[in-house]
Amino acid sequence: MLLFTACQDMDLIPKDNLSDPLYWKTAADFEAAANTLYNSALQDFSDYNTDCDSDIAYALAANDISNGSWVAPDNDGDWNAHYANLRQANLILEKAATYSGDREEIKKYVAEARFFRAYLHWRLTSKFGAVPIVTVVPDVDSDILFTGRNSKNEVEDFILSELEDLYPDLPLKQDVRPEQVGRVTQGAALALKARVALYAGIWAKYHGDRDDYTHLLDQAVMAAQKVIDSGQYTLFEGMGEESYRYLFIEEGDDSPEDILSSRYYKDIRMHSASSQFAWGFSGAPTKKLADMYLCLLTGLPITHPESSFQGYDRIADGFENRDSRMGQTFLIPGTVYNNFEQTGTGLVASPQFSTRPETRTGYKLWKFMGEQKGTDTQAEYDYHVIRYAEVLLILAEATYEKNESISDEVLNRTINVIRSRKGVEVPFLTNDFVNRYQLDMREEIRRERTVELAFEGHRRLDLRHWKTAEEELKQPVKGIKYAGTEYQQLDVLNNGNPGLVDPDGFLIVEGEANRTFVAPKHYLYSVPLTQMYINPQLRPNNPGW
Repeated sequence: MLLFTACQDMDLIPKDNLSDPLYWKTAADFEAAANTLYNSALQDFSDYNTDCDSDIAYALAANDISNGSWVAPDNDGDWNAHYANLRQANLILEKAATYSGDREEIKKYVAEARFFRAYLHWRLTSKFGAVPIVTVVPDVDSDILFTGRNSKNEVEDFILSELEDLYPDLPLKQDVRPEQVGRVTQGAALALKARVALYAGIWAKYHGDRDDYTHLLDQAVMAAQKVIDSGQYTLFEGMGEESYRYLFIEEGDDSPEDILSSRYYKDIRMHSASSQFAWGFSGAPTKKLADMYLCLLTGLPITHPESSFQGYDRIADGFENRDSRMGQTFLIPGTVYNNFEQTGTGLVASPQFSTRPETRTGYKLWKFMGEQKGTDTQAEYDYHVIRYAEVLLILAEATYEKNESISDEVLNRTINVIRSRKGVEVPFLTNDFVNRYQLDMREEIRRERTVELAFEGHRRLDLRHWKTAEEELKQPVKGIKYAGTEYQQLDVLNNGNPGLVDPDGFLIVEGEANRTFVAPKHYLYSVPLTQMYINPQLRPNNPGW
């Protein structure tokens, strides 16, 4: 072996670990560097928030964030991961500044890096509020490692400015080559800007941390309108009456509704969400969510005396004559369905709590349940980070919150487009309808947002920004109506739910005594304690922590 190696040219370049001076020479190098952010920075099924930290979902056990019992952590995975990915984004930008080739070749990859930098700062500030803005690649002794936090307002303004500046350097969706599908587009940058501006404006309006909330909401309106006016996106209707459900599994990949997704591929990058959702480990709907779906014929809430709601005596009663998104989100007992374990003609949903998908509330989740046969780790459908329906909802909410009113014309371009989706077709929301039935327009807009985006991880963030978490999250978590109904006759309960009911017969899954929300403490998360020990300039912690 010594003789053999002595004859070899030892001055070879390791092709799997190019040193920095040998890299960053071509546009392909910048593309490869940007690719790492798609895999590591975007929300995906690995850190998927199924809304169990809120009031509309409950898994197989209590969630300590939902019930307010969590304590300040020594470390936080989000904090660590987001700042690690910010280093990668800033490295791309630093190397681009000294690129000797044609800068047009790398322009879109520079824009992608800036997009991810804005996106990561958004993920940080939406959780922690004030965080350090990092726009350089620090060394171990860099001053940036020992600076304090930028204010929440500064972080928001930085994000919005970045997105406005970079989006023209990105392609429209229609101009993306087939082999490049899935990369960041102008629509993704504008949609993210609309999201950030909406949340910043809503927080400012209800928490009073800044006095320019109308300007922020204006930005949300303008960014959302640009996405709409681009003509690049429509709601997915490719699966007819069940298009809403199929949007979130295999058939919805690369749909016209998709603005930005974390992508999965057979034998390259796969996930197990098909199994988890099918089995109930990632959460089941609660009574709070179930009650939000309107009656289909009247368009009224089930609590309205003219709604035509059927009641609860039979299992089917609670689901009949309801917004069909309920039947495409909930797995209704008796439904014939398929999942990755499918053999023969399919499975029949059982009301039994222990029969998969297992439940503690009595309701079961169908949304996200994949159908293509394979093992429980081989699901390959994408996770939608931003989709067109959210942009329509942003435009509606930002318009209303800015003006305390919304015209029928805007409703028809936003919420009523969603209600017109093939297979949904809920009666339109209009000002006359709201006035005639003495409804609250703000409540109806928020209802639409909740049911459309259910189990997509928005609910707790919404409650925090609306400043209603201190009311909603203190309430007990409830499930199906059990006492005196068909559920009780079938004896559906398991050991996970002993059958405690309220005076109206609804299951109490987690009682009010076990739930708390401390304001202002729980509106923001604690900065990781280890980080404050390493860098005292991050102190003081957020209020209450």
